[in-house]
Amino acid sequence: MTMNNPSKAQEYALTLKQTSDWRLINDTVMGGISASKLDIDKGIAKFSGTLSLEQNGGFASTRTTLSTPIASNVAMIRLQVKGDGRDYQLRLRTDNQWDSFAYSCHFSTKKDSWITLQLKPSDFTAVYRGRPVEAPKLNFNNVKQLGFLVADKQAGQFELSFKAIQFISAD
Repeated sequence: MTMNNPSKAQEYALTLKQTSDWRLINDTVMGGISASKLDIDKGIAKFSGTLSLEQNGGFASTRTTLSTPIASNVAMIRLQVKGDGRDYQLRLRTDNQWDSFAYSCHFSTKKDSWITLQLKPSDFTAVYRGRPVEAPKLNFNNVKQLGFLVADKQAGQFELSFKAIQFISAD
């Protein structure tokens, strides 16, 4: 995952090029049977699969590690998503650990329609395994991982496409 940082630009954008830049982490890590995949084609990523509530399951996720630090003056994340009408979470992590707390922001999708999300640090809540935890306030320049999670307690197929993930400065 690379970030474009053109000189004099006030935006930092993730370039969605390689599926191998993303990890899939599903409830199979705890005995569940949900399945997911991620495909990238022409700068659009599609995260899809089947969410199962069997065997105490109920989540599927994908995440990537940021290869370039985010500038200290970033005040907002802007991204475009197209979903299936389900609820998802954008998750940010300030470390490179596999199993640590994350900053989560819930959002709803509109079936088969692109929507633009503009998110501030205050839109995120610190969570660990779905439960709120005490943590420092989110500062975007501390973010090392970015990902998406579906855990809406609705078994069945899901599909979330995303593109144009930009970190926008306050200047």
